[in-house]
Amino acid sequence: MSSVAEWIRGRTPPSPEAFLPWLSSAADVEAGLVSALADEALRSLGEALDRPGRNREGAFHLLAADGYLTYACEAAAEAEDVGATLSYLLERVAVSGG
Repeated sequence: MSSVAEWIRGRTPPSPEAFLPWLSSAADVEAGLVSALADEALRSLGEALDRPGRNREGAFHLLAADGYLTYACEAAAEAEDVGATLSYLLERVAVSGG
């Protein structure tokens, strides 16, 4: 598996089609799947925060951030040390100010 997109496309149930265009084409799993998903969540959250107010694009970025974070939790649940991986994920989000 070389990308976050491939991993997400392999999930059951499948991701909503409307979510797929929001995937970053640069996302890969070389640094680890949970880390890559957290990066995507934080990137999307930053995009949402750059678009304050009531606008559709900002809302889609916020939903994408939520989706990536949910997938990061799913990936963490598949890790050898679930507790440590979830702690790492929580720290990543907390340190970013997310």
